[in-house]
Parts: sequence; structure tokens; C-alpha cells
Amino acid sequence: MEYVLGIDSGGTKFLVKAIGMDGTELAEYEGNPAGLYRFSKQDAVRIIQNNLEICISQAALSKADCQAIVCGTTGIDSDEDRREVEGVYHSLPGYHCPVLCINDAEAALYAATGGIGVVLIAGTGSIAFGRNRQGEIHRCGGWPPCIYGDEGSGVWLNEKALEYMSHVLDGRKKRTLLYDLLNQELVIQGPKDLIRICQRIEKENAGFLKLGPVIMRAAREGDEYALAILQEETALTVSLTKAVIRNLQMEQEPFRVGAWGSAIVKNPYHFRLFKEELEKEYKNVTVGIADRDAAYGACQIALDILEEKKDIYTFS
Repeated sequence: MEYVLGIDSGGTKFLVKAIGMDGTELAEYEGNPAGLYRFSKQDAVRIIQNNLEICISQAALSKADCQAIVCGTTGIDSDEDRREVEGVYHSLPGYHCPVLCINDAEAALYAATGGIGVVLIAGTGSIAFGRNRQGEIHRCGGWPPCIYGDEGSGVWLNEKALEYMSHVLDGRKKRTLLYDLLNQELVIQGPKDLIRICQRIEKENAGFLKLGPVIMRAAREGDEYALAILQEETALTVSLTKAVIRNLQMEQEPFRVGAWGSAIVKNPYHFRLFKEELEKEYKNVTVGIADRDAAYGACQIALDILEEKKDIYTFS
């Protein structure tokens, strides 16, 4: 059976889907991350190959029948990046199909809007990406946390939670429910425990922490600091999105904004404020949560190229 593979390769996961030429989803697998910024080329090939083989084995698919591979991945910010990642996929043994590698935000945009509009991703990291009807593209955000990037993301939430705890330990802020809930998760008995977590962040980044749900729980209970963090989070993701809209001059015609990523999709408070702010600013915008993931978007790109439905992308 002929099929295509679509991949969403992020900082903490690798999601691959196999979809038949008629659009039927055949298999899905979430495996270990395989970003080139974290692994050598040899290790990346091994991880990717293992992830793909587990996926296609679920539907007893043959590598030879794969018609295209499209991968949306973090770390593609230039043509040089794209060529390097595509070289990895072209080297996978057994696959003899065309390949396209793009930034994961582009695959998410395709899933959320069909390729025209804006997508705001707030997951482990954050980025806004858009394409207008003239084919022009613009991205905003996606910078590393060391220069205060990834605003409004899961990593950002983790760091804001730790900042709040440090301020309590300093006596700058009062201890509230938020501190107690965070302490249940982290067991911080004093400054040294907090510093140890920071030292681990310097090696791994803050993605290993999962403090967003703790902040949301405190916010539901009315904790003032938790609510302030979520309000700031929303202001930042709205700012990212507005920058893309403004630079693509999309304000004068109807357009769609899709939200994607756990820091906004799994946080009803964040998404509600995000939607309200954009609808207040733009009278012709439709704001929604993407009902398909970026791996599906990557599959749809592959099918559309093969069927010559759109000329946005070409295979290598």
C-alpha cells in the first residue's frame, strides 16, 4: 500500500504518522526526540530510523511503498539547516522517496489553517508563523530562553514559577497557595534546592519540568501570582501573533489564527484570553484551536505536493 510519512520533530517528542494516498490515517507513533542540535548525525539517523520503523510496522507497511516524507522540525532556520536535515532523511536506508524538511511551525500552520493565516505555537517553546495570500511568510519568536525567548511557552512557565519561588525565599513576595503547590512538586527546602534545579536547567533547559498545570491549578483557586503569570503569558503570545499579522499586512481581509501546543491548548484560561484579545483587535479574524496536529499537517503537505494541489513547497 502506498503512503506518505509526516513528522513533527520537537524538543521533547517525535511524532510520526503514516497516511494513505486517499488521506486515511494508517499508523502513528510517538518516539524519542531526534533533533540535530542535540545528537550527532549518526545518532539522529538511528533514532529516526527506529521511530519510523515502529510506526510503519503497526500497519505492516513497506519502506519501498513510501511516496514521500515531510518533516516539520525545530532547528530549521535557514536553507543550510534545511539541507542538513534533509540529508539525514535522504540517508535513511530503505526509503527511496522525495523528502521535504521545514520548520515545525510551517507544518503546524498547514494543519491549523491549510497554509494561509497565522499559527501560534506555545508548547515546550513558542513561535508565531504566518503566510499571507501573496505567499509572503513571517515568523516571530522561537529564540532561545537565554535571551528571554520562547515567551509564553511551557519552558517560560517553568522559569516564571521558579522565579516566583526565589522571590518568596528572598522575602520579596508573600507565600501563597502557588508556592505550596509548587513545593509539593519540587520539594524546595531552601535556596540550595532551587539552585540545583537551575544547574540542571543550564544543562538540559527547563523542558524537563512540568509546572504549567500547577500554575493553572493555583489560578483556578484564585491565587494572585498564578493569575498574574497566566495574564503575562497571554500578553506575550498575543504580541508574537500580532507581529506576524502586522508584518504580513493581513488586517484588511479575513484571516485565520490557529493555536497549537500544550501551554495554550491545555490551558483554557490562556486560550480564552488569547482569543478575546485578538478578536478585540481584529474584526475579520477567526481564532481556533487546531484540530489536527503538525504531523498530520506534514502528511497533508506531502499529499498536496504529490497531487499538485498547491505550489508552496517542492521536494528535494
